[in-house]
Formats: sequence, C-alpha cells, structure tokens
Amino acid sequence: MSNNEKEELKKELDQNLDNTQNDKLIATQDLFESSKDTEEEANIDIDIEVYQRNLIEGALYASGEPLTVEELYTRLDISKSDVQKYMDELVEEYNKRTTALTIINIGDKYQMQIKSEYTDPISQFAEGGGMAEKYLRTLTIIALKQPILKSTLVKIRGSGAYEHVQYLEDNGFINSVKKGRTSELTTTEKYAETFSLPKNVEEMKKEMISQLGIEDK
Repeated sequence: MSNNEKEELKKELDQNLDNTQNDKLIATQDLFESSKDTEEEANIDIDIEVYQRNLIEGALYASGEPLTVEELYTRLDISKSDVQKYMDELVEEYNKRTTALTIINIGDKYQMQIKSEYTDPISQFAEGGGMAEKYLRTLTIIALKQPILKSTLVKIRGSGAYEHVQYLEDNGFINSVKKGRTSELTTTEKYAETFSLPKNVEEMKKEMISQLGIEDK
C-alpha cells in the first residue's frame, strides 16, 4: 500500500471515529434532555399534590367550622377522590404530630381544632372563650335541661345539634350515655370548672338561671 493510500485510509478512519463520537454525544444529550423533562414533569405533579393538600389544610384552618368533602372539592376545584385522599393523609399526619392541633372526623365533615388537653389554657387567648357561639348555645341548653336526650336536643336546636354534641363530647364538656336509639346527655366536671359553676347539677342550674336572667320553669 502506497503512502498516499495509507494517508487516505487514516483520514477515512479518523472521519468515521469523529462521526461515531458525535452520534454518541447526540444520543447522550437526547437521553439527558428526556430524563430532565421526565424529572420536571414529576416535580410538577408533586408540586400540584402538595399545593392541593395545603389548600385543604388551609381551608380547614381558615373556616373554623366543619367542612364536608363536597364543600372542599366544589370550592377548591379539586377532584372528589383527591380531596378524600388528601383528607385521609392529613388526619393521619395530625394524629402523629405532637402539636396542639388535630383534625377530627364528625359524621361526613372534617374540622381542625385544638386537642382537648390544651383547650383550657389556650381558650383564654380566643375571643368568646375559645368556643363558637353555636356550640356554646347547645352546651347551655344541655346544662340547663340535663339529663336531656339527644333526640330532644335535636328538636330544640335542629339537625346541627348532632355535630354540636360530637364537638362538645370530643372536647370533654359533656358525657353521652346510650339510651335506646338515642343518647342521654349531661355536663362534665370540666364544664363546671371551665365556666366557674357548681359541680352539683341542681346548684349549677340555679346559678345559670340567675346569671342568664331567665325564669326558672
């Protein structure tokens, strides 16, 4: 083989090597870009999930009232199945947290509230004694008419009384004892202590009647 032929062969081999390296480089870049796109898409999906779950958590905090899954998915524009999934995750997460807050399930509703063991010391910082007026009214009726059947209370306060009773029981203000198809409700010592009332039921009623300025019937 002549020197010229050897030189031509060398150039051809070098050219093929360069092409091969370029092809590998292009393939590597394509793979990197594809991987990058997939990673970005995954991050977007994760961010959306975190954002939606935070929306639900924020809604529970801002509301101060029990919310249904339907209310949440309708107002927040999140699918019903996703709302339920995030809600289950939040309930479980808050149960594991060592904080003063918890999320409770009341019938078909969910509410963020202070754990019962922190209610007394924290209530002094909340307007209205730390209890919503609707609960306070229901609690007052229970205290004045105790022992009172839940079915009777519902006739007085409406269907919302079911949720009120659950809230008051969860926070340790009332006791509920099964009576046939309904329950008998009475106040607890915590109620008397929180509102500085006598623990004796009859004395408690007299004191409340006096404080409220209502007729003793």
